[in-house]
Amino acid sequence: MTEQNEQELRLKSTGDVTYQCLRCAFCFDLSWLGPEANLCPSYAWGNFESYGARGRFAIARAILEGELEYDESLIPRIFACTECRACAEHCFKYIDTVEVYARMREDMADRGLIPPGLAATADDLVEKHNIYDKPHEQRLSWLKDRSRVDRAAPVAFFVGCTPSYVRRTLARDTYIALDASGLDFTVLSDEWCCGHPFLAAGQRERAAEVMRHNVEALKGLGVERVVFECPGCMRTFREDVPEVLGEPLPFEVTHVTEEIARQVEAGHLQFDVYQPGAVVTYHDPCTLGRGLGIYDAPRTIIEAMPGMRLAEMNRHRRDAYCCGAGAFVRYDFPEFTDKTGAERFREAEATGAQVVLTACPACVTQLQYIRGKSESQMQVMDLVSLVNRIGRWR
Repeated sequence: MTEQNEQELRLKSTGDVTYQCLRCAFCFDLSWLGPEANLCPSYAWGNFESYGARGRFAIARAILEGELEYDESLIPRIFACTECRACAEHCFKYIDTVEVYARMREDMADRGLIPPGLAATADDLVEKHNIYDKPHEQRLSWLKDRSRVDRAAPVAFFVGCTPSYVRRTLARDTYIALDASGLDFTVLSDEWCCGHPFLAAGQRERAAEVMRHNVEALKGLGVERVVFECPGCMRTFREDVPEVLGEPLPFEVTHVTEEIARQVEAGHLQFDVYQPGAVVTYHDPCTLGRGLGIYDAPRTIIEAMPGMRLAEMNRHRRDAYCCGAGAFVRYDFPEFTDKTGAERFREAEATGAQVVLTACPACVTQLQYIRGKSESQMQVMDLVSLVNRIGRWR
C-alpha cells in the first residue's frame, strides 16, 4: 500500500454495512415500470456496475480489505452521483448508501482526489460564501424592503445560494408568500452557503465552519423555526448540521410548501383559475421527497387550484427519477447531467402536461435548461411562483 493510502480511512466508520449488500440489483432500475424506468442515474449513464450502489459497495469492501487503493480512476465512480437517494430508498436492507458514499468522498478529498470543477466551487465558498463566485454583498440584492433583515423574529427565511444569485424572482416569490401568510419572519444579511457543497466535495471540516456560522446567526435572532425554499439547504440543516457539529439543531426546519399547504388547509389561501382545463405534472425533487419525506404538501397545493388536473409521471413520489441537478455534478460531468435531465423531461412530456411544476430551485434551473435545448412547448415553473401568480390570501 502506498504512503498516500496509509492514511486513516474514514470509510471504516461505516462498520460492516458494505457487507450487508444482498447484491439484488434493485438499486439499478425499476424495470417493472416500463422500458425507460431507470432508478440510478449514475448507472444509467456509466453503463457499468461500478457506477451504481452495488458496484460502489464492492469498491468500498476492496478498499477496506486493502485490495484496492483510492486513485483518479475512482473519481467518476464516486463523484458522478447526484445523491438522489433512489438506491437507499429501494434497498431491501435499508442501507444508507449515501452515507457510505460520503465517507468515500471524504477519503478521496483527504488524498487530493476531488473533481476540478467541484474543488474550485468549494474554494470559492471559502472567500465568497456562495457557489456562484459572486460578491457576498450581493446576496440580498433581490430584496428592496430591508425592514425584516436581521431583526429578532421567531421565524427565519433561509434563502440559499441559487435563489439569492440565480433565481432571484423565486426568492422574492417565497418572501411574498411568507409575508402574505402572516408569518413574523426575518432574513439574514450575512447568510452563508448551507455547507452542502463542502460535503459533496468530501470536505467535512470546511462544512463545519459555515454550518456553525449560520446556526449562531439564527440563534442570535431568537429564531425558533427556519423556512427553506431550497430542499438541499433544508436537508443539510436537518440531517447534516447536527451530525457534523455533534449537537441538536436549536430550531425547527420546514419547507415553504409545507407552510403554504397549511394555509390552504386552513382556508386562508384560495386560487384563481390558471388556465381553464390546464394539465400539469409535478416533478418530485429528490431531496424534498426521498431526502425529507415531503410528497403531500406540494400536491395539496396543486389539487386546491381550480380547473387544474395533475397528471403524475410514471415515476413519481418515492420512485421519482432525478433531474440530474444534484450534488453539483454538472461542474465536472455535464454529459451525465444532460442525459439524466433529458430522460426526466421526456417523462414529463409523456403526461401531456402543459406545465411541469417542481419545488426546488436547482430542479427548476435544470429542467428549464433541458427545455431550452429541445423544441418543447411545455413550461417549467416552481410551485411557489405559481402560487403567487394565482393565489388570493384571506
